[in-house]
Amino acid sequence: MRASPDAAPFVEIGAQVNAGDKVLLVEAMKTFNEILAPRAGTVTGILVEDGQPVEYGQPLLVIE
Repeated sequence: MRASPDAAPFVEIGAQVNAGDKVLLVEAMKTFNEILAPRAGTVTGILVEDGQPVEYGQPLLVIE
């Protein structure tokens, strides 16, 4: 959710995002993968905690 432990999150609830904006980082096998917003809208939910393991295909954010 952030580039480093002391950095601000990429997005917070209420943030306006555009399609293609970087919204999260997911680490897999020591590689950080940027997660981009699939569409424009407002972030209305963050479904994971910073550092929480996630699964492929798992919803991470709600963008309305």
